[in-house]
Amino acid sequence: MIKRVVSIFLSLMLFMLTIGQSLVPIVANAQELNTTGFVDTFKFDKTDLAYGERTGIKVDFSDKSGNQMKAGDTLTLTLPPELQGYARTIDLKNDAGVSFGICQVTSTNVVCTFSDVVEKLQNIRGYFYFGVQATSNVATGQTLTVDTNLGTQLQTQRITIKGPTEGGGGTAPFVYKTGRMDADAPTKVKWDIPINNNQQQFSSDIVLTDTLQAGQTLDQDGFSIAVGNQNLTPQQFNDGGYGTITFNGNSFEVRFYKDQSSGKKLLLRYTSTVAESGMTQKVFFNDYTINYQISNEQPVTFSEQAWADNINSGGGADGDLPPKGTLRIVKHIEGDETKLLPDVTFKVYKKSGEQIGDTYTTDGQGMVEVLNLDPGNYYITEIKAPDYVDFDPQVKVPFTIDANAEKGVKLKIPNKVKTTSVSGTKTWNDNNATDRPSTIQVDLLKNGDVIQTQDVTAANGWNYTFANIPAYDNDGNAYTYTVKEHPVAGYKSEVNGYNITNTKDAKTTVAGTKTWNDNNVTDRPTTIKVDLL
Repeated sequence: MIKRVVSIFLSLMLFMLTIGQSLVPIVANAQELNTTGFVDTFKFDKTDLAYGERTGIKVDFSDKSGNQMKAGDTLTLTLPPELQGYARTIDLKNDAGVSFGICQVTSTNVVCTFSDVVEKLQNIRGYFYFGVQATSNVATGQTLTVDTNLGTQLQTQRITIKGPTEGGGGTAPFVYKTGRMDADAPTKVKWDIPINNNQQQFSSDIVLTDTLQAGQTLDQDGFSIAVGNQNLTPQQFNDGGYGTITFNGNSFEVRFYKDQSSGKKLLLRYTSTVAESGMTQKVFFNDYTINYQISNEQPVTFSEQAWADNINSGGGADGDLPPKGTLRIVKHIEGDETKLLPDVTFKVYKKSGEQIGDTYTTDGQGMVEVLNLDPGNYYITEIKAPDYVDFDPQVKVPFTIDANAEKGVKLKIPNKVKTTSVSGTKTWNDNNATDRPSTIQVDLLKNGDVIQTQDVTAANGWNYTFANIPAYDNDGNAYTYTVKEHPVAGYKSEVNGYNITNTKDAKTTVAGTKTWNDNNVTDRPTTIKVDLL
């Protein structure tokens, strides 16, 4: 009997302990994924490099946590000091444009921070790629070996960086041009033009013209000119009598006066900014022409095209739908599936009308899940939504849980932004003037910008209506609408709300005669002035 009582007591204690554990809230702290084997592979585009040469790195990853990824989880890759990363921001989106996270590439590392989308999907996976540059100085004729696994748990890979070869004792070219992307500024291209590298004498001025090609704009502020040991701004170059420089859009011309430049090394250094249209270009081109004459030699005209390879970077991510028996609702703005709607509440019913659970409300990513549904036919109704969107609580959205399906059901349901209208009346304050125009034009302005124009006539009673215009933007911010009339000659326009009154500019003539009652005196003035009050 005593053993039986003790057994029952222990069973009750274990039951209470289990219940207690289930009631303890689970705190989901963000974690560093590099320690979980998150990276599957990484690969260098090229492993044998020269000093200053670039290569690319591609990284593939997948979740190993058993679908336990959380918002704020990070993946950090560490670059060896011999390789410098090109600063970039990489958005890990799927084909639908949903962002799974952002990777920030710096000179020393890559940090990817994941969004709460990873909590909604399973089997998270993806990739990203970015550029690095060999920055470690290597002695002439030497080779540096670098082994790295980027701080992952994977096997290291070997990079070799070769130093310059022994010089052959020849002369350097008179002029050449180099271009390279700025490692710290993703939208900048650096251009260098060394001239007179052998410090020769000239019998005439040097004239160089330079023109940037598509996808970039010239930065005049970042311009520098070196004449021997003097580093000059364009203004100092002009004012100091070294020569002249003139700019014309994406082109410039530099004239080096022979007396100031003979026997000296010269260097032009400047940057260009990559335009939005050029972000996806593989190469940026730059043309230049130089005219010069070395003493006791023939004049030379030399033209060449230089280029800079763009830094390629990018990435993507994806995940799987919820497991069998799960309904996932995704709410978004109609016409923009990337603009997700939080705080939309639903009820779920069996086809028979029996309600399942209580209510379900979308989260910050516009998603909500209903778990463990039995096979069968169901429908949902929307019962609450943010004030700036329309919904119909009478609409039933059907779905089916298929007994043979391997995955759950995903419903993407749009909501329209609420619309409004602007109406007004045109009033004429002109005593029915006969020269009143038959038509006027009224502009509709949204937050100060004209978006529509309407002709207003007597045929419609001088009334106007702008109908079915959005009351809010896709983030729920209310638009401010105003109206403005195109000027009407001879009238002054006054807007009161959405109504417009035109008042005729009143004009009249005042005439009179000056009479002298002075017996025609001889000192009468020849001119007088009359004030109109």
